[in-house]
Amino acid sequence: MAIQDQPAYIIRMRAKPGMGDKLFELATIGMMKSGASDRFIIAREDQDPDVLWNIEVFKSNEAKAGYESSPLADQLRDEILGLLAEAPMRVAVHPYSALPIIET
Repeated sequence: MAIQDQPAYIIRMRAKPGMGDKLFELATIGMMKSGASDRFIIAREDQDPDVLWNIEVFKSNEAKAGYESSPLADQLRDEILGLLAEAPMRVAVHPYSALPIIET
């Protein structure tokens, strides 16, 4: 399967003050436990360490659907939503490319 055929999300979440570390921990654990992602990046804003950006590329439409309807997703969603200061932003995308950088 070409990476352009894999579903993905870009998600932005802002934790309540002092809850950023817990948000990042839950998001990272969720990505690692789900097994549905082909690759992901979780980044923290330099200007606001309570803001998380997640780029998640799923292995397939089936893997994405399976994760989204799983007990793990339900549990993490409830825990994560309780940590947020505002509604998350989630944009569905498909990667154009995701290649390693080769040093010359």
